[in-house]
Amino acid sequence: MRTSSRGTVRLDFARTVAIRAGAVLAPAGMALGFLMTSPTKDQLADLRGIAGAHTVGVPDGGPGLPLIGWSTLGGDLRVPHFVGMYALQLLPLLLIVFELAAGRVARPADPRVRRDLMTTAADGYTGLLALLTWQALRGQPLVAPDALTVAAAGALTVLVVAGAVVALRERRPVLTPGR
Repeated sequence: MRTSSRGTVRLDFARTVAIRAGAVLAPAGMALGFLMTSPTKDQLADLRGIAGAHTVGVPDGGPGLPLIGWSTLGGDLRVPHFVGMYALQLLPLLLIVFELAAGRVARPADPRVRRDLMTTAADGYTGLLALLTWQALRGQPLVAPDALTVAAAGALTVLVVAGAVVALRERRPVLTPGR
């Protein structure tokens, strides 16, 4: 944190990125819950007061992952809903990891590096949320993605790793005029 000339406390840029990205992604994850309230074709044909489903491509209530119950046969909208809702907690926790590393490793001690790492993480998290939503809406279970989904996940991983490498690259000090 920094104190401005007016005495107000300002967060560093990495914290600002973590909080703002979480504050945008968490409501986006919550909004994904509305996709589960739309009636399915079968429900519209025989509406008995129940509308909506969390699975896509198969009826609700089939086999699921242990403990969490996410569908292993079809797309499950609870996956991106969960990932999006917890962005507000996970991104600041990741920033804490970066800040703890700053005390032990030289590169993350630079606030610009932490900002760039946090921006890369927020962009990657956004991409993950979009990828999981796309996968679920296409009726694919989390545990059995098709080749296109795997390729998209691989591309996202490469982009995030490349962003982290760029953020961690050696930087020269910023020169100020007159020095």
